[in-house]
Amino acid sequence: MKAISERVRAVGPAPGELDRHAVALILLAIGVVIAIRYGGLSTTTHWLTATMDGLALDGLSDRFDRALHQSEHAVFNRRLYWGLFRWVVYVVPAVLVARFLLRTPLRDLGLRAGSGLRRHAPIYLGLYLVLLPFVVAAAFNGEFQNTYPFYEPPPGVGYWPRFYGWQAVYAGQFLALEFFFRGVLVHGLARRFGAMAVFVALIPYVMIHLTKPLAEALGSIVAGTVLGFLSLRTGSVYLGAALHFAVALTIDVLVLTVAS
Repeated sequence: MKAISERVRAVGPAPGELDRHAVALILLAIGVVIAIRYGGLSTTTHWLTATMDGLALDGLSDRFDRALHQSEHAVFNRRLYWGLFRWVVYVVPAVLVARFLLRTPLRDLGLRAGSGLRRHAPIYLGLYLVLLPFVVAAAFNGEFQNTYPFYEPPPGVGYWPRFYGWQAVYAGQFLALEFFFRGVLVHGLARRFGAMAVFVALIPYVMIHLTKPLAEALGSIVAGTVLGFLSLRTGSVYLGAALHFAVALTIDVLVLTVAS
């Protein structure tokens, strides 16, 4: 931990500016958590339809409302809204803060790529194998079966194209999530707090799991800590996002298999 702290503090703005950056990132995290809770659910879209109506886009708001609540594909459409809303909320404000406040290239906020990914891939594969028995056990748990998968095709309807389309959106929101929590927050706060930034970023990350099964909420503490330190060490969130999605996809497939 000391080596990581020394590395992330080696080059950076003056202390006063670091404090301002840290405050801005913490407020950003609070804002994102609130936005997800009060605007990111298909049952909390009134703010969006009201905004459309206020902009004289009544027809668009009516179509949007019908797509989420009256269409034969309403369940699928609600899941699309869930995933796309999170992608926007995680990415857009974080990019603006990185560009105009932190003035830091995105590659320095967890988006490094290259040969280092191949070098660290066995670590993430090993983590997946360690998690696999717990994922299998979760697939037989009633609470998880009532939660996952988030989207399941109606009886008699094939998996193509909507289930696969949903999984693509699902994967994208995991990349956005990792970019925000283990990228912008961890690397941005590390300039002020060193490796302790992992635990600061862990707080809002655990908060978004409080509506999930208890085991998953507790597991998010471990996952957020491990992925946070790996992001600091590797400079990348890509493999963390791949691991996150692999675990989610595995439990979806297993739950569907158990139910069939």
